[in-house]
Amino acid sequence: MNVLLTNLLLQAVEIYSYILLIWVIGSWFPRFTITKFYKFIDKIVFPYAQIFRSFIPPFGGFDFSVIAAFIVLQYILPQVIIRISSLFIMPGA
Repeated sequence: MNVLLTNLLLQAVEIYSYILLIWVIGSWFPRFTITKFYKFIDKIVFPYAQIFRSFIPPFGGFDFSVIAAFIVLQYILPQVIIRISSLFIMPGA
């Protein structure tokens, strides 16, 4: 059960990473940003991106906070999930 939950959480992180990537690339196309699909993605991703924007403000019209958001999603969060799940592994099970 523990392995199943860990894999499910890791898959959710991967899917969210793809959604974040679509959000970033979509923001480069003004006609795409007015679609319902993009607005739906924006509602999902914007709160997460806002966390990083509070620490890394845009510089020269570029938003580098999204890079930090990707780093956390791709490298830090999976390690946290794996370490926390390893705390619940029962010895001898």
